[in-house]
Amino acid sequence: MQGVSKILVGMDLHHGDRIATDDWRSSTQAAVDEAVIVAGATGAEVTLCGVLEVSEHAHHLIALDEKHLLRTVEDVAKAALDKLVQSLAGRGVKASYVIAFGSPWEELTREAIAGRHDLVMVGTRSRGTATRMLFGSTAQKLIRFCPKPVWIAKPGEVREIREILVATDFSQAAFAAMQAAVSVAQAIPSKLFVVHALEFPMESYFRTAGVNEEDIEKYRTRMTDEAREHLQSHLQQTDCRTLKYGVKTEVLEGTPDAVVPKYVADNEVDLLVIGTQGRSGISGMLLGNTAERILPFVHCSLLTIKPADFVSPLH
Repeated sequence: MQGVSKILVGMDLHHGDRIATDDWRSSTQAAVDEAVIVAGATGAEVTLCGVLEVSEHAHHLIALDEKHLLRTVEDVAKAALDKLVQSLAGRGVKASYVIAFGSPWEELTREAIAGRHDLVMVGTRSRGTATRMLFGSTAQKLIRFCPKPVWIAKPGEVREIREILVATDFSQAAFAAMQAAVSVAQAIPSKLFVVHALEFPMESYFRTAGVNEEDIEKYRTRMTDEAREHLQSHLQQTDCRTLKYGVKTEVLEGTPDAVVPKYVADNEVDLLVIGTQGRSGISGMLLGNTAERILPFVHCSLLTIKPADFVSPLH
């Protein structure tokens, strides 16, 4: 990936009733494994960020433990991350770590901005639908609020990256995602799929108004042809011609929420790249965006790209 020299990896050090441990979840291991892949392809340095969610009272007691009579959670976290740094060095990856206290998505976003990281990588766990709708997850909050590209690895889905899919709606954010997808496919030689989910908003109105089938079909054909032209036009503005394994473009009928996860499954896609507007406020809480909505349903890793003018509320 062009321009990626610093990667921030979110480390979930919690396990069961332990605030910090080196026996981390499979989702965290997935993020580390894919960070190694990206770092190996780009030569980027990796910063492991362990965020500890500790109550104010517990944090105060840790600070008061001047004689270190008890091994604090911070000590455990440092030992675990130091061990991982040494392990990554053995795999040819230069790494360091930082530890923060607070909300994971907030601290990761602050560290990404302050440390001028080019990419944030985290793992994600499966959550119940009700919980996801009401509170979201760390990954979904990063999709919404972090100004940096966010790469989300799913446990059980981490594998060699051979097929990359970028979904475009021809927006500014989507074009940025297309450029990023081409860049990833250059760094990690992969086949690139570029798809557009096409809906026909006037079709139901035409049918209600009594428009004949021949004219409706002409309308659908025109919309499809225009979508293909837009897709090719955007793609030609990238370096796609340099890709070792080429590019396949498709216009798919249906909503992005329906066609993208199916396309991922049918083509065994390893990484989905998508642009996101990062909505905030009530509309973001209730509607989210395409990236957030499809995250629970795609069986691959997900890379989300913000538009150039996005400003994080934590900036």
